Amino acid sequence: MSSINRARATSSHHPEEDPEYPVFALDAIMKVHLAEDAPHLLERLMSATAAIGVTASIYTVAIPETGTEPSSFSLFACHPGFAQQQCRLGPLLNHPWFRVARTRSAPSTDRQVQARQSSDTEAIELARRYGFTSCLIVPTSSSVDPERLEMLCLGSNRGDAFEGEDARMVRTLARALAAELHDWVSRHLSESLQEAAQLHETDIELLRLEWQGLSTKEISLKTGLSTATVDSRFQRLNSRLQCANRKASARRAAAYGLLEGT
Repeated sequence: MSSINRARATSSHHPEEDPEYPVFALDAIMKVHLAEDAPHLLERLMSATAAIGVTASIYTVAIPETGTEPSSFSLFACHPGFAQQQCRLGPLLNHPWFRVARTRSAPSTDRQVQARQSSDTEAIELARRYGFTSCLIVPTSSSVDPERLEMLCLGSNRGDAFEGEDARMVRTLARALAAELHDWVSRHLSESLQEAAQLHETDIELLRLEWQGLSTKEISLKTGLSTATVDSRFQRLNSRLQCANRKASARRAAAYGLLEGT
């Protein structure tokens, strides 16, 4: 969907040096939700990255699409050269970082990243040249659609920057930042889809019931609509969501965060 770049984020704030570090970092993280649009969100991410005291960060969301390659939304709070060079290597979704994020629920470090093929080695070496000598990978999954995967990756020029007890605060702050980014992106994606497909609350309710696995008859009983009306409404929804059937429509709504909290 989009890929946005800015100059590398840096900071002199480190847990070992500044007693006000947690407050300073949390203040930057809590401002993420105030971003007005994607470029502004990137600025907030850069500020939070610097406040945490790391060199660079990347946030990526992979959104499943029925019958096609996943869509993606990415923010590169690092040297712009990294995004350009990584694009030449291939999609970020193929990066070994993402493989770790797919297979682990807890944050992982570069020690858990394995190079299985030459392209993995090349990707890892490229990242190291642009501020990811060591890295912390924080996976985030959608509560509604587990196939939608999000990953925050923090990078440092210091080796083993995210290992041991000294890095516990950084790991905790990284989780908080990933959660704030997830909330913002989910809201942005769901609002964008709702506007593009011209969905109303009654449409979202139908999609929610379909996502729960209810039949036409069951949806009819819950909503008070006739079965013919339910089928007709879903036909229109399928067209507006550009999906082949109602199951795919519900899955798309879930993947874009439209059904979260329902």
